[in-house]
Order: sequence, then C-alpha cells, then structure tokens
Amino acid sequence: MSLTAAGRPAGCATCGRPLRPGARFCTGCGAPVTSMLVIAPEPVGPESARSRRAAGARPGGSAAGVGTSTALAAAGGVEVAVLDPAFDGVRPAPVDRRLLAYLVDAACIALVVGVLAATSGSPALAALVGVEAAVGLVVWEARTGRTPGNLVCGLRTARLESPYATGARRALPRALVLGAGHLVAGLGQWLVVASAGFDPSGRRQGWHDKAGRAVVVDVRGPRLPGVGATPDAPAMAVDVAPAPAARVTAAPPVPAVAPAPAPVAPAPVPARVLAAPVVAPPAAPVATAGTGRFVLTLDSGEVSIVHGPGLVGRAPRPRPGERCDHLVTVDDPQRSLSRTHARFGVDGGVFWVADAGSGNGTAVVAPDGTTVQAGSDHPVPVADGSSVQIGERTFTVHAQR
Repeated sequence: MSLTAAGRPAGCATCGRPLRPGARFCTGCGAPVTSMLVIAPEPVGPESARSRRAAGARPGGSAAGVGTSTALAAAGGVEVAVLDPAFDGVRPAPVDRRLLAYLVDAACIALVVGVLAATSGSPALAALVGVEAAVGLVVWEARTGRTPGNLVCGLRTARLESPYATGARRALPRALVLGAGHLVAGLGQWLVVASAGFDPSGRRQGWHDKAGRAVVVDVRGPRLPGVGATPDAPAMAVDVAPAPAARVTAAPPVPAVAPAPAPVAPAPVPARVLAAPVVAPPAAPVATAGTGRFVLTLDSGEVSIVHGPGLVGRAPRPRPGERCDHLVTVDDPQRSLSRTHARFGVDGGVFWVADAGSGNGTAVVAPDGTTVQAGSDHPVPVADGSSVQIGERTFTVHAQR
C-alpha cells in the first residue's frame, strides 16, 4: 500500500534532470523530490514483529521519536528493514564510500590552504582561510546534505527520520565530534568516519552521525525491493475489504434469526443493526485508512507516520503512566510552541487532537476553512486534509491509503 501525492514531476525541480519512477532523490544533484511522497506501511503480524526485532527496530516509533525509522538488517539472508519509508528504499552509505567522500573534502580544503600559503607566504592566513573553508563546508552540508565528496560519491547527509537536510542544530554537534577527531594525532577523524562500520543497528551511523541524529545515504545505489510500494500492490485489497465486510455481513443475520419472540427483539436492536450498512458506505474512504495510520506533514516538509497516541511540541514528554507511541518534535526558533503542546491519537479510524495546556493554543482548520479550537479536555476529530495550528506552526493530516 502506498500514498502518492498527485503531480509527479517530469524532472528534478533543481537541475531539471529526468527522474526515474518512484525516485526520492535526484541522481544528478541529490535534491529530494518533494512534490511526490511514497510511503510504504510497516508490515504487521508475527513474522514482521520478528523481522523488526532482528533489525533492532522499535515498533511504533524511531530512534528520533518520529515516524517509523528502522535499521537495515538481514533475516534469513534477506534485507527486510530500511530507514523511514519516506526514504523510498535508499540504503545507508557504505563505509568505503564515506571514507572516499571525506578524503575528497579534505583534499579540497588542503588545496585551498596550499595555494593560499604558496601565493601569500603567510601560513597563519592560509590556516585561517582553511578553518573558514571547513566551516563553510559544514554550513553547506547542513543546508543541502552535500559536500564535494558527497557529490562525487553520490551520497547525501540527511536527518535520521526523514530525507531532509540536517539543519544547523544537528550539524553543529556532528561537526564538533568530527573536529575533535583531528586533535587525536591528526588521524582521529578517520576513525570517527570509519566508526560507521561499527554501528550494530545497520544504519551505518558514525559517532558524529549519532551526535547529530543524522544518516548518510547512497542516493545512486540500488534501492531495497518492496519499499515504496506501487499503487497496484495487493496489500490494498487486503486493507480495504475484510474488516468492513465482516462487520456488515455478520450483523444482519442476528435480527433475521430472532424475529419470532417479539418481546426479545425490541425496536432499538434492529435499529442499531440496520445502522451498520448505512454508516458503512460513507466510511469507505476511511476504510482505505482502516489500519488507522495517518501521515502528518509539517509546514517545513517533515513527514511522520502515526497510528496511535502521541505528543507534539518543542520537546514533548509523556506524563507518568501515559501511553505514548509517538513523539513529534518540532524545531521552533520563535518558541511559539510549548514543550508539550498538543496530544493526538486515533480512535475508531478517526484522527483526533487536543491541546496539552499550551500557551498559544491548538486549532483545527478544516478544508473548507472552518476553525475549531481544541481544548485540553475537548479532543477535536480531524478530517482528512485538515490542518492543525500549533502556535505559529502547522501540520496537515492525511489518512494513509
């Protein structure tokens, strides 16, 4: 089953290069394809649970608390788990390619320093320019996921939970850990980069990647099969048909068998039974999301897939004893969000949201523009395609089809 936004681009919006069907990254410039979103659901059942345990994944969440980021692992010799479905089967970058990319980056900075030192005759000035070049490289990677080495090797640096650039807040601790490696005999940085090969989770995160909650992916390599399923995947029929059909066909025989004793079959009982077929037809669109999975898309483009109770805010934390399957952390430099701003959940296939005592409130804006305030004791159902206003940030809600 997959969710595909309309309007698949004919080429990359950045460089115009043609894109292959299902591409999440441009193989030329590495820019993410943001006009199309393909999301594959997490498999269910005992086999998939064993696969998740073999992959070191945590059901219902990710290492970053957003979406369903899982590790790349093997069960029976077959790769069964990947990063978040939004990565569309892209694999973590191999260690040898990462070392080569770092070598290219280091060579570029060394070339700048060498040329300046030879032409200016001032080693101090050359060293200062080298530091500035390294900082510029960090900033470029934080904003785009690219460096000269990444471009040469077909790699991109992204957030662990979504295929977007890390941003400055994650790039800084990542750069500090890598920079500290230079202080160890001038060779520690190579060990830091190579530490990606020691990652038991299979995501191939180096020590600096874990500090910055980042992952480096191979955007030109082969994708994992079966991820980002096509619209004709047979799972669609399984998810849509069985549950509603079982309820509708099983309910009518009860009043059909029991009409004989008039006192035993009062009017309210048939009324409830007959109500099921009436409600079922309008519920058909919701039945396509009968798994209760919803896609939350922040105004910054970050995507989370949720299927149970959760919290959203700057640094959400559940209360003692509170069930929480998802923690959606939102970067908010303006601090318009509270630490735990709102609560959400899924009840009967319907997504709802409630305020968590925030300072700026929570509101649900329907597709027709109708706005409803969500109180701390007043959960509000959110229709498909509606947006939720939290402080100065918003996210839209779509049922996964």
